[in-house]
Parts: sequence; C-alpha cells; structure tokens
Amino acid sequence: MNRSISLCALAIAASACGGPGGPPGLTYTDPPAGGALRLVKNARSTQKAIVLDLVVGDTALTGYATGLDLPLDASKVALGPFTPGTALDPGSAPAAAGAAIPSQGPLRGVLVVGLSQKATGTGAVATDRALPPNTVLLTVELDAVEPLHGGLVFDGTAQGFALPSGGLRNKAGMAVVDAGQVKIGKLEAH
Repeated sequence: MNRSISLCALAIAASACGGPGGPPGLTYTDPPAGGALRLVKNARSTQKAIVLDLVVGDTALTGYATGLDLPLDASKVALGPFTPGTALDPGSAPAAAGAAIPSQGPLRGVLVVGLSQKATGTGAVATDRALPPNTVLLTVELDAVEPLHGGLVFDGTAQGFALPSGGLRNKAGMAVVDAGQVKIGKLEAH
C-alpha cells in the first residue's frame, strides 16, 4: 500500500513540475515520414518557444506560393516571429508574407501562415521556383503562454486529423501540393 501511495505521489509531483522531461514547457514531435511538405522542429526551439519550419519533403517541387491554416489551442501558445525562407521571395514594401493567430472571426484559434512570391511591384518574380528536397519555405515560432497549462496544442498525427487548408500553388494558382499532402506533427504543453 505504501508503495502505491509513493508512486502516486511521485506521479503527482512530476505532473506539477512539468511532467517527465523537466520544467514546464512545450514539446513538438515531428510528423512521421512522408508528405510533400512537412512541418518540422527547428534546432533553435526551446522549452518556451517552439520554432517550426515548413519544408519540402523528399521529392523536389516547383511552386510560387505556400501556406497553411492549422487549428490550435491559442490559450497555450502565442505567435512569435515569422520568417519567410529564401526559396520563395515575397519581395518588399510590403512583403507578400505573413502569419497570425486571429482572436475572432472564422479563423479564430487557427495559425494562419502564407507566403507568396510577389507578382507585381518591388521584388516581383514572374515564374515558379524549383524547390529541392528539405528546402525551408518558412519558419514560424510558437511561444508558451504563461502561466502554462498542460495539454494538447495540436496533433497532426491523430487519426482523422485533416488540415483544413494548406499546401503549395503555382503562379497560375493551381495546387501543386494539397492540404492532405502536408504532414503536421504534435505540439504539447506540459
């Protein structure tokens, strides 16, 4: 009986201290192999800030614009810095790129990220770009909201998960990669 109580007390203490793996924070698990595009953990990630790269999978692609709409628990994370990659040039003044987690409207609680080469104006690009495997298309940071409450932020590995929108398009606007070909991992707060 004492052993059961001790194990239970240990489990409660571990939970209060952030569970297995140390202090409270965020943990991202990369998606399983496959996918034309993949949302993977960047080495700059910390316990309090998960940095994610949207990258080309194992097969080269050609495209003009990319992005995704990823439902998440916005009570656990806030949007940090967003950085377009260098493969698809969004130009400048203003750049054709952005990220947001709207707090109202139909995209409330959704990470919305978009990047396009610029069609006109400063930095305009007239053609699709070749994108070799593992090309970083964009980088987005999700920061832990304090006080951090444990639980699931999003789980792209769950059975039945379907990304509502995302992929890669060519300059004509045709889908090169659709949402079902974008692999998303799992982000948890603990």
